[in-house]
Amino acid sequence: METTAIKFIGKYQIRSRLGQGSMGAVYKVVVPGEDNFAALKVLKPGPDLIRKMGMEWVRGQFINEFYLMSGLRHPHVASVRDLAQDNELVYYLMEYFSRNLGLVMGESYWADRPSRVLRIEKAVGYILQTLDGLSGIHQVGIVHRDVKPFNLMLTETDTIKITDFGLSKRRGEVLAGPGKVMIGTPHYAAPEQVESPQKADHRADLYSVGVMLYRMLTGILPQKPFKRPSELNPELDRAWDELILKAVHQDPDQRFWAANTMAREIRGHYLAFKQKKQAACGPIDGFLFRPIESSGPGPVTLRDVPESVSARRAETVFNIDEFQRPRQYLGNSFGAVKDGALVDALTNLAWQQSGSDSIMSWDQADRYVLSLNRQKFGGYENWRLPTVNELLSLLNPPPPGEDFCFQSPLSSVQKWIWSGDTRSKRAAWFVDVEMGFVASGDILDRYYVKAVCSV
Repeated sequence: METTAIKFIGKYQIRSRLGQGSMGAVYKVVVPGEDNFAALKVLKPGPDLIRKMGMEWVRGQFINEFYLMSGLRHPHVASVRDLAQDNELVYYLMEYFSRNLGLVMGESYWADRPSRVLRIEKAVGYILQTLDGLSGIHQVGIVHRDVKPFNLMLTETDTIKITDFGLSKRRGEVLAGPGKVMIGTPHYAAPEQVESPQKADHRADLYSVGVMLYRMLTGILPQKPFKRPSELNPELDRAWDELILKAVHQDPDQRFWAANTMAREIRGHYLAFKQKKQAACGPIDGFLFRPIESSGPGPVTLRDVPESVSARRAETVFNIDEFQRPRQYLGNSFGAVKDGALVDALTNLAWQQSGSDSIMSWDQADRYVLSLNRQKFGGYENWRLPTVNELLSLLNPPPPGEDFCFQSPLSSVQKWIWSGDTRSKRAAWFVDVEMGFVASGDILDRYYVKAVCSV
């Protein structure tokens, strides 16, 4: 997370810079009189865009984005407010989200590099939410034209929020400028959108969703020579192949006609998958861990003292790979639950079986652990925030190929868990135990706590 020397824009205090696009920069800001953050989008186009399209066009498009979004009311579309101008700066507020789908997928800004494979149920959940949001904006005549993982934000309850309507248009609208500019993002933009952006309709957005689904289930983008999804993920069958191939068809007339139609077919495929899974495993509830036999003869000793770990040192200290996942999976040897505590004989660590009921800031997490010690939760009084290495000991190999019938004795509610390790004065590390990777967040962001103690 990059800090910035800018202290204020208008009345908003800058906490950090979240991102920079061709049209503007987005900052995390403190909203006066509110106990929360917002994202402030500021018109700051790059010189290449100004040269191609002219500042008047860029400014008009930026303001057009605000009015498009402000006119939408949908649970899967981010809200905006307070368009303003201050000393030549034009900006507006958006809802702030600490995560996006690109982060969860492990996608880098070099989009053609491999990414994480998601479990089918997780991928389908994200895709159905996205299609629901697109159905809403399509029905009021808006085509997004830049659907991609980094433009799909995730709330604290893991709900998709579509954002970045800077390239969007209303049905029949022609957004022509003095020059030519790429509409959409390479790899996600439909062929017709690249060839003739003004003629592309809502089916171009559905193509982008198809690319995301392919990528989430295989870890790669659809590319030549084309591989069927079932060749890359053994949990998929030919029915999934046909659905995904239809979604990413080069000819828009061969794709799904509407977002709700595409969603209906995906639900049907997922229902068949779920029935097959239940027949093999019995009822499944919650996300899954897979036990692995330890290769060592005795208990495994893990780093148990939190420390400050820079991004440069993270791969070595945490022993993680390019996807921020463990290079080695230990497995667990859990005993019986006693007063809410669960002991892992492999690591000699006691864990809260559940954890905090709600999300909280990093400082609040520290106070939460102190309260556990005061009440001698589970019979122990040496609870603490776990190190990243201790949290990683709970993880198991990602799909495809995992034993999806195994259920963990740990609660599935606490999916994003604070560690005691910091990244800087303003950031700390957390682990997404559902997706199985390490990331960092502002210490004022909010995640769950699952305390640990040595026994």
